[in-house]
Amino acid sequence: MNAPSARSRRRILLALAATSLLIAPLAACSTADPGAGDGGEDAVTGAKVAIAGPQSGDPYYVQVACGAQAAGKKLGMEVGELQAPQNQNQAQLTTIIQNVLTSSPDALVYTPADPVAGGIPVQSAREDGVVVIDVDAQLEDDNLYDSFVASNHYEGAKEITKYLAELIGGEGQIAAIGSLATNPITQARIAGFEDALKDYPDIEVVSISYPEISADVIQANAASTLVKYPDLKAIYTTNYLNSTGAAVALRNADVVGDVKMVSWDAGAANVELLQEGVLQATVAQQPYAMGELAIEQIAKQLRGEEVSKTVDAPVEILTSDDVDTPEGQKLWYKTECN
Repeated sequence: MNAPSARSRRRILLALAATSLLIAPLAACSTADPGAGDGGEDAVTGAKVAIAGPQSGDPYYVQVACGAQAAGKKLGMEVGELQAPQNQNQAQLTTIIQNVLTSSPDALVYTPADPVAGGIPVQSAREDGVVVIDVDAQLEDDNLYDSFVASNHYEGAKEITKYLAELIGGEGQIAAIGSLATNPITQARIAGFEDALKDYPDIEVVSISYPEISADVIQANAASTLVKYPDLKAIYTTNYLNSTGAAVALRNADVVGDVKMVSWDAGAANVELLQEGVLQATVAQQPYAMGELAIEQIAKQLRGEEVSKTVDAPVEILTSDDVDTPEGQKLWYKTECN
C-alpha cells in the first residue's frame, strides 16, 4: 500500500459533531431569547468563570484557557486567567481551587491532576450551585461535574495507527510505548492502537511497554526494543515524552526514517521531531476548541438548557509533510493566546 499523503489526513468522525458546535452556536447564544431556559440570557451576561489546570505554562492548558476566554468574551462573560501549579501536583491544585472559589464564580473550567483527589475541592462548589466543566482529565465521580470535554483518545489512536500501518505497507513488526498502564487515557490510546491493527493481519505487535516516566528510562526501553527486534518497522508512542526518548534511541541506532514513529500531541517537542523527520505523524488535539466547548456548556447550563454529559473535542493528524504549512501550524500548541 502507498503511504498516505498529507492531504489524506482525516478528522475523527465522532468529533465532527463537536467541531460543528464551535462557532455558529456560540454566535447564536449571544442572540438567544432572554427568556430561554430557566436562567435566561441575563444568567450568561456578566457570569464569572474561573479556570484551573494541573500545570502552569503548559501550552496545552494555556490554549484551553485561551479558547475559553475568547468564547466567553463573545457572550459577555468574565473569564479569568488560568490558575495552576508549576507541576502536576493535585495537592497544590486543590489549594488553588479553594482560593479560586472564594471569589464565588458562577462556573469553573477544571482539569484535575488526579481523578479521585481532584474531586475533593469541587464538592462544596457543587453544593453551592457552581457549574463545573471537567476538561481533558476525567474525575471519577461524574456527579462532580456538569459536562466532560475531551478528545476521544480511543478513536484518535485508531486513526493514527491506521496512518502508521499504511505508512509501513501494512506488514512488519511494530512496537508501542505507553506510560502509566493504569491511566485511563493511556489505556484508551493503547486499546485504539490494538483494535485498529485487527484490520492488518500482516502486522505483528512485538512489544507494548510502559517504562517509567524518565527520559533515560524511555530511551533505554526503545534502544533495547530496537536491539531485540532488528526488523522493527515502526514505533507507536502515547505521548511526547515517549516519542522524545525513543527519538534518541532511533538516532543512536542510525535508523531514523527506516523505523517510522507516530505519537500524540503537537507541542514544541513533537513539532521539532516532525520537522526533523524523526516523527512521521502525531495526533494533534485541539485544546483551544476544548475551551470554547467548555464555555458553550456553561452557557447552556446557566440558561437552564440541556447540557451534554460528554463532549468529544476534535482531533486531527499532523504529519511531517504538513507540519510547517499554514494549516499545520494552526495545530501547534502555543504558549500564548493569538
